[in-house]
Amino acid sequence: MAVGLLCALQSHRNAKKRGRSKDFTFQHKLCHDFESLIWVIVYAMMIRRKNILMATDSRVHAAYKEELDVYWGVHSYTKLLSCHDSLIGIGTRPSHAAVEALLFSDPLEAEFFRAAMRVLVSQSMEIGPITYERIQGLFRTYIQKAEQATIPTLVSA
Repeated sequence: MAVGLLCALQSHRNAKKRGRSKDFTFQHKLCHDFESLIWVIVYAMMIRRKNILMATDSRVHAAYKEELDVYWGVHSYTKLLSCHDSLIGIGTRPSHAAVEALLFSDPLEAEFFRAAMRVLVSQSMEIGPITYERIQGLFRTYIQKAEQATIPTLVSA
């Protein structure tokens, strides 16, 4: 869920709790859908890693599952917003490289994660909304990198 929508829902809920009921006036835009798509892909990458660990290393799988629950096992807008902020911080600060390595052991997935989090930061700081061109560029770059990584290198004898 997009950060802007989470903030609006949280604000609306808090206003209702204080007895200041107001109409929900959030203006949903295409950039919010693009942001949500990024979150879905990050979640899917993390679930993929969990499933690989489940089949290969039950001890690490249990620890990774706990980590997943920290970021995704939430039941409130406030907690989800906090988890989004944490993941954005992990993806944009070099000091979180160890945590990122735990979350994304595949170097290409980790690189995509960092690039995606930078896109989210630029939107949240109102530097620029996520446009079709930006999200297309992000995906195109990493699809091409993934294709190049799977092309076998020919060795001449």
